[in-house]
Amino acid sequence: MEMLFTVVKLIIGLLIVVYLINIFLKFLNHYSLQTNKTFRILQKIPVSKSSSIGIVQIVDRVYVMSFSEQQNQILFEMPADEAKKLLAELQQTTTADPKKMQQSFATVLKRVKCNLENKKRK
Repeated sequence: MEMLFTVVKLIIGLLIVVYLINIFLKFLNHYSLQTNKTFRILQKIPVSKSSSIGIVQIVDRVYVMSFSEQQNQILFEMPADEAKKLLAELQQTTTADPKKMQQSFATVLKRVKCNLENKKRK
């Protein structure tokens, strides 16, 4: 009988601890997941299993970055006119059409690559 009482106390204690942990995590989540409007990942395309290339907006500048398990690196800053075009295209496309978003991403990368090559030639 005493053994049964000990097991019931243990189960009740465990349930109380789990409930308190749940409340604490909800409280912590409220303060840690603030929406940050100064940093946004606009698009991200996987290159391999552990790396990808993305377009990131930080405040009012737009960067093309590489993301991998070892490091994240800014490849280059997009020119202002290209960034405005990209942001306008992203506002027009919906998330329901990911192929269109990938095509716009690829077009922007091609235009930026051409612009960089032209600047290197000069």
